[in-house]
Amino acid sequence: MPLQPALAAETDEPVDRWQSPVPAPVIRDLSELRSWRSLAHVALEWLLIAAAISAAIAVWRWNPVAGAVTYVAAVIWIGARQHALAILMHEAAHYRLLPNRTLNDFFGELLLGWPLLISMRAYRWLHFAHHRAPNTNEDPDWMLRLNTDWTFPKTRAELLRILLRDFLALNLRDQLEYFGRYVYARGRSKTWLDYTAALFFGGLVFVIARYSLWLPFLLFWVVPMMTWLKVALRLRTIAEHYGIEYDHTLRQTRTTYPNLIERLLIAPKNIGYHLDHHLYPSVPFYNLPALHRELQQCEEFRKQAHLTSTYRAVIDECSHCVPTPLASP
Repeated sequence: MPLQPALAAETDEPVDRWQSPVPAPVIRDLSELRSWRSLAHVALEWLLIAAAISAAIAVWRWNPVAGAVTYVAAVIWIGARQHALAILMHEAAHYRLLPNRTLNDFFGELLLGWPLLISMRAYRWLHFAHHRAPNTNEDPDWMLRLNTDWTFPKTRAELLRILLRDFLALNLRDQLEYFGRYVYARGRSKTWLDYTAALFFGGLVFVIARYSLWLPFLLFWVVPMMTWLKVALRLRTIAEHYGIEYDHTLRQTRTTYPNLIERLLIAPKNIGYHLDHHLYPSVPFYNLPALHRELQQCEEFRKQAHLTSTYRAVIDECSHCVPTPLASP
């Protein structure tokens, strides 16, 4: 099947351009990368995952009943941290993790993509197409979700029922279909990173088998991926591209301001500034709040941008919005 024009593109620049209200020198400054900040965030997330696993095991040994409750909390926390790793992988996909592109791709795969059992470069290949033509027939993410689960408006009860199925891993087929697109960048020749990936996964299987770690791997990595990570990804995706008007460049996605709990469990790493990110994908996640302040000085942005206060408010909007179009021209 031939590639759509947007799918074949090697850029994350949108097809639908608009006159930038932020001066180019400001964007250049905001786009400057700070390697130490990116690597510090990566290290922090892995430390938080290790702490959650250690705490759950310690509590279980002390009291199995309390340990069961702690395990559920750990699943949610680890799933949220996996989501944070996925967002940092998204940064690497945009070449926003490290200024050296070889190191950006190596660490983006080794520390972020491969642990989530996917390829960051395969994700990039499809994600750039999404950026070029969001919410259209040339957006692979949009076309994947042309089904009733992603049709709005929905009642709160309908949406909560879908989220509950996500958390109980009853939407596993949907999760596997979504992640399955990112296993390998189809149609691309192999590079040294593909051979390194084979070593990584081979080494992972060897260590797990050698030290009989299949059960801990399942309980503390696979289960969070198939449950809370799925919930967080759905809520974030709904906030980013559903329940909005689609009638203006500034209303092809929304920016959402999370509260503290939402920031910890649903929208870490400033991912809520999604409209800002689509307008200026060169700006790394730690500079998105500053970019947002610059954009708010623009009258058109203040009048036209779709801004929502919390993810709970997103759910409210999706129960009252105009119907989701089945496809866009």
